Amino acid sequence: MTTTPDLRTAVGPRGRPQGPDPALARRQSGARAVYELLRGHIIDGTLVPGERLTEPVLAGRLGVSRTPVREALRLLQAEALVVELPTGGVRVAPLDVADARRVYEVRARLEGLLARDACERAWPDDVARLARLVTLMDAVRDHEDEVLRIGAQFHGEIEALADNRWCSALLRQIRGHVDRYRALAARGRVGTTDHVDEHRAVADAVARGDAVAAEAAMITHIDRSAALADQALRAPTDPAVTPTTGAAPTDAATTDES
Repeated sequence: MTTTPDLRTAVGPRGRPQGPDPALARRQSGARAVYELLRGHIIDGTLVPGERLTEPVLAGRLGVSRTPVREALRLLQAEALVVELPTGGVRVAPLDVADARRVYEVRARLEGLLARDACERAWPDDVARLARLVTLMDAVRDHEDEVLRIGAQFHGEIEALADNRWCSALLRQIRGHVDRYRALAARGRVGTTDHVDEHRAVADAVARGDAVAAEAAMITHIDRSAALADQALRAPTDPAVTPTTGAAPTDAATTDES
């Protein structure tokens, strides 16, 4: 997550401290809102891989000036969720088989270690909370959005329990890509028994205090998600995604008109 600058540290002429700049605050708030919206659309596939994004078109669609759009695109570019074009503007980063494999390898190692650490720190209340999330996930298995939301909450609980700031910092750096491929892998699978059971295996290992099993269960879960993401990328049902690169075949409706 990008940290918003502390406006209290702003200085006036001759370096004297001054109060918050309302215009700066509004600009940063607007850019953050645009960033969160675009990021969400990239992750859920509303903005398809390879789709071209330009400031004037986005600003017109969102009803904002180009400044917050420009700043939002810079944040997305820093996350590598969009890539700059030599002719100007940016495209949504492609979904790529090799890239997905690397993202999942890193994610498996980091979240496996988090599960191990969580196991060593969990109290009975923590164990009960994880079990409750698995039960909720099972109850809403037919509702993809809810299962994904609860799954993300489950992984967040594991991370919070682990209290490993280094793993968390590294995971934050790839969070957008993790979420993007996670959503892709989950399509058509979130209601299946194995998806719920994989989370239950992690929760049960934490409940037993078995750190080795907790790590192994988390890695197994992520490896299976990786295989499904790979399958989805190689044989996509979405015509906007190609089997090898995930790039959209056209510029859709966001071609730069300037």
